[in-house]
Amino acid sequence: MFFEKPITSYENKNAGLIMFSNINQLTTKIPFNNFAIKYVLDGIETYKINEKKYTLKPESYLLANQYAEGTVNINSKNDVRGICIEIKPTILSEVIASFRQPSTNLADLSLDTFFSTNHFIENQYNANQTYLGKYLQQISSKNTSESFNDEFYFTLCEKIIQDHIPICTQLQHIPTIKYNTKKHLFQCVFKGKELMDNCFLNNLDIKIIAKEASISEYHFFRLFKTIYQTTPYQYLSKKRLEFAKNALKTGNYSVSDIALETGFADIHTFSKAFKKMYGFSPSLSFEN
Repeated sequence: MFFEKPITSYENKNAGLIMFSNINQLTTKIPFNNFAIKYVLDGIETYKINEKKYTLKPESYLLANQYAEGTVNINSKNDVRGICIEIKPTILSEVIASFRQPSTNLADLSLDTFFSTNHFIENQYNANQTYLGKYLQQISSKNTSESFNDEFYFTLCEKIIQDHIPICTQLQHIPTIKYNTKKHLFQCVFKGKELMDNCFLNNLDIKIIAKEASISEYHFFRLFKTIYQTTPYQYLSKKRLEFAKNALKTGNYSVSDIALETGFADIHTFSKAFKKMYGFSPSLSFEN
């Protein structure tokens, strides 16, 4: 098991560096020399990257490239366990090259430009909702330097790129000339979407979500629809109905219980929305 020492590191001279930390006090500047992943297992790490604050809790991670500048703060009574991974640009570029195909719809923003310049969007993600996050969840069980060979870094890069190909395309939909403005607006809307992903069963008001995203309700509505090709209301409804379908399949809940749990006004409204999305009534979910 890791974390016998405050920091345990494994360096791959060809590909990068991985560090496992187990500390409760730390305040320092972060030298972003390579593409970096900051992943928290237990506790809270607070980062300030390019003037934006990110609070990493368990099962969340932060991505940034060598154009980022920032600090990290850890202040806890208990040890905070985290993983930091640096990936050399040469490895990332090699994997990117295999993804750059004529059929890839990336408009005027190539993958290589996106990851290796200040175009990259440093951001925080939920590990349960991305390809990279699900791979990171497996890492703490690895305990030898042989585990972090070239193949490990190639797989990391593949997961990062898989997660970001849609983001590259979504960025093209934002109608603004200045790239920094485009990047800022995407970060705002993404923050709202993350809130919806994490709390979709709560009584969420789009006005409150927009406020958390630091933009007006209409601006959030318009940009969300432009980026994700659906409205915030439709997105929330889809998340709730997907949850409802999976819950009903277990056979542990009644249709009325799920209608209430997912925030629909009544069972009729829920059933109508469910049938419109799936083509059959929620009572038939036990059979599908």
